Amino acid sequence: MKLDHVQLAMPVGNEAKAKAFFSDLLGMQELEKPEPLASRGGCWFALGKAHLHLGVETPFIPQRKAHPAFVIDELDTLASLLAAADYPVIWDEAIPDRRRFYTNDPFGNRIEFIQAGDGFTEK
Repeated sequence: MKLDHVQLAMPVGNEAKAKAFFSDLLGMQELEKPEPLASRGGCWFALGKAHLHLGVETPFIPQRKAHPAFVIDELDTLASLLAAADYPVIWDEAIPDRRRFYTNDPFGNRIEFIQAGDGFTEK
């Protein structure tokens, strides 16, 4: 068994905000949503083999605890980019040998980023 994708919710009509954050800021590749899913709204993205689907949910409630976690090579660079774009960068030192931080997407969903080599599937 392996994980195929993670889905987060987003409010209706906010695809441009999602693309600006996930594609433009984070550098994820936008994927084409197949029909009939595309007509429901939302967006799909990929970072390497990790896929993230954003689906429209009404009423929308952001996920403040549940979250996807992405392993990246340049953790400090991403933290600086997010901070410069006014997104929170919350470092978590609860596990001393794993460099990681949390941020929120434009909708308030929690997202974790982990330094390459420190991922839970890498050690």
